[in-house]
Amino acid sequence: MAKTILPITILTAAACLFAADVEINGDIQADYASYWDKDFSPTNAANQDIGLSLTAYMDENFSVTVNTLTRSTFINKEGEREDSEIRHGLARATAIDDSEGRYTSFYFDGIQFRWEFTPGAAFLFGDLTYNAGAFNYYYWRDTGRYAAIKRDETVRGVGMELGEGRVYIGAAENNISSLIVYGSYPFEILSKTDEHLVITPSADWAFGDDIGRSYTYFFGTEINYSKSKDLMNYGVMLAWGTHPYQGTGVHTFLLEPSFSYDFFNIGLTFFQALLADEKEPVEKQIFTDEQTLFAIEPSFSLHKKLAIGLAYELHDPSNEIDDDTFHFIGPNIYFYPTANAELVFWGGYNKRHIGANTVSFGISGQVQF
Repeated sequence: MAKTILPITILTAAACLFAADVEINGDIQADYASYWDKDFSPTNAANQDIGLSLTAYMDENFSVTVNTLTRSTFINKEGEREDSEIRHGLARATAIDDSEGRYTSFYFDGIQFRWEFTPGAAFLFGDLTYNAGAFNYYYWRDTGRYAAIKRDETVRGVGMELGEGRVYIGAAENNISSLIVYGSYPFEILSKTDEHLVITPSADWAFGDDIGRSYTYFFGTEINYSKSKDLMNYGVMLAWGTHPYQGTGVHTFLLEPSFSYDFFNIGLTFFQALLADEKEPVEKQIFTDEQTLFAIEPSFSLHKKLAIGLAYELHDPSNEIDDDTFHFIGPNIYFYPTANAELVFWGGYNKRHIGANTVSFGISGQVQF
């Protein structure tokens, strides 16, 4: 731990001495969960996912950002260490007595230099990360693992920002013989005080004899619409994406509407993938674990710091396999102690077609700054 913390500490001290301004940002998540088998015997787990970044502003136009990350880990079916996931089930959780998996070190997670050479335009150099089609569905919000169109891809290279538009060109971090070009731009169709409509196409292309992934390109479009009127607010996010797999196109679709009136809220997620080959594993063809997902949660805001909800979910990992579908239902109690902070007490019941049904409960917390 000291080997990784010491350089970060030195960097922080140097930045404070020589930079005009220093900003520290973080996304801290942790949970405790108890998973009960058919004999009502619990298995306890504890996970954390902590990302910290330091940005040193050398002046009002030039800055450098250093990212660090630590995640709990677990041993997968192949006997290898893998990052665990917050509130995501026993199969990807860190056992509470796994000291090696729980007490992990911070490690370097990228650096980026940014020069805003004119208002609204900036030049970037360093580790540039992009994604497309992020989910609002709480189990799949981590774009490093899940996305409707494209999960996180990081290149070491150069980029340009033009308003909210992005263009990156760089070397992929998972092999030494490819180059990736990425671009996206949000078109603001409606921009009123109470109504917004934004359409964002994005795409990338990988060049090289060995590009380190099964597809040469992706292309997709996201549509975000929102409207508010008095006590009523509603909106919808639509996404479509495509990429090739073994010469045949894969298509993914995401629909996430939301509605609130006074203290009542409801949100829904529907995701569907059309695979290139139904016989091939689903996870090799798309950026989620499941081919079909339906989730809905009505909730009630009892106070500005308290809400309760009841979620129902239908999961179908593969449309080709009849007996792998399962249902989940569970309550959530949301606490909002302050801005950008959340505590959730949750429970759940998994109803499976094959295998024992399971019960779980726990608490998760998140702070962003």
